[in-house]
Amino acid sequence: MDESAVLALRVLVSLGVVLGLLWWLQRRLVRGRSSTGAEAPIRVISRQAISPKASVVVVETGGQRFLLGVTEASVNVLNTTDADPEPAADSAFADSLQGARESAGAAEGTMAEGDLPRRRDTRRAAPAQGTSVLNGSILSPDTWRQSAAFLRRGRNS
Repeated sequence: MDESAVLALRVLVSLGVVLGLLWWLQRRLVRGRSSTGAEAPIRVISRQAISPKASVVVVETGGQRFLLGVTEASVNVLNTTDADPEPAADSAFADSLQGARESAGAAEGTMAEGDLPRRRDTRRAAPAQGTSVLNGSILSPDTWRQSAAFLRRGRNS
């Protein structure tokens, strides 16, 4: 083998070793970070920018809510309160269904407990005389004619 082929082979092997080492370190660091499950999850409830470099953030963790003032240089706790217990998902869904049923009943008069509001007829009316069902769609020849006229006008202007 000539010297340039040996040099190229050495460079490729060295590059492979370096990339393999970087991959191994990345995998090890990510695995080490995810295994520390002793921390309480942190949830950002809301964020409001005050200026380009300052904002106010509401964070929830460990059953408490923190109002934080965040700047480029520091994070300050402005207020701390107990977090509101969240209702179970099933009860929240049932409450929203009940609210929808009551509002529909109020809108249409009195309804029996098991009755559901009737669906509106969303079918389209028949097209007017002389118009096509395809009117306004990409399949309509009129749409293509209007597009061509628009482009011609744009080039001439």
